[in-house]
Amino acid sequence: MDLHLSGSVVVVTGASQGIGFALARAFAAEGARIAICARTPSRLEAAAATLRAEGADCLAIPADLTEPDACQRVIDTAAAHFGRLDILINNASTNVDRTPKSLEDATDTQLTERFMGKTLVAIKASRAAIPHMRAAGGGRIVCIGGTAARSVFRGGERPSNGSGLPQGLGNSALCNFVKHLSEEVAADQILVNVVHPHLTRTGRHPDRVANRAAAQGISVAEAEAQIAANFPIGRVIETDDIAPLVLLLASRLSGAITGQSITIDGGALRGVAY
Repeated sequence: MDLHLSGSVVVVTGASQGIGFALARAFAAEGARIAICARTPSRLEAAAATLRAEGADCLAIPADLTEPDACQRVIDTAAAHFGRLDILINNASTNVDRTPKSLEDATDTQLTERFMGKTLVAIKASRAAIPHMRAAGGGRIVCIGGTAARSVFRGGERPSNGSGLPQGLGNSALCNFVKHLSEEVAADQILVNVVHPHLTRTGRHPDRVANRAAAQGISVAEAEAQIAANFPIGRVIETDDIAPLVLLLASRLSGAITGQSITIDGGALRGVAY
């Protein structure tokens, strides 16, 4: 299926590794022109070098998107370099794997970490992107959330021993933002959706498994098996499981899908969401 992404200009935030890098690579394979950003310049340049070696037209923009003007600078830099902006993938996020076990122990900063480092960043990047997309005749914004937006996970289901409240607060707020923004910009042919990956095998996954093994006094293999048992498909999500849906939502083929919240969870969530 031709997704008609060739020549499109795509900004992927948080793209030096993990889900973001996999998404940038998938867009590049479709012939899109890519701007990637991340806060660690050396890691970002390594990711960009890999993409360029595979034939991608890739611009690397180092940025800590939590800084006041960083989102605007990244978006404007990408649009100026390529002459337009068609697609924004809001993937950047702070790491909240290590959090207190209870609300009583958590500081305000810990509770709002995911909102400030993910949701607010997505809001600011989207706001910066809208004028460029409007000038291009339309566009797509896809936010990468997480299943804590839809569910409260018990101890054995979480990737860490801490509370999942910071993730839940940030990701559920991201969904609310996406729905509101989709209403505002639909007439401009800018479509906005959010994709929720469940626990995904990224660079952080080995540490999660090792921490579980140490906490329970079991082997790493046993810890991995415990985690996989929470998925009806028998394994955790891979980054390549996420890319096809994101590319479809970002393509011109998805001309009537907006304001939606879609989960990639391998069947792990038990709720029924409409």
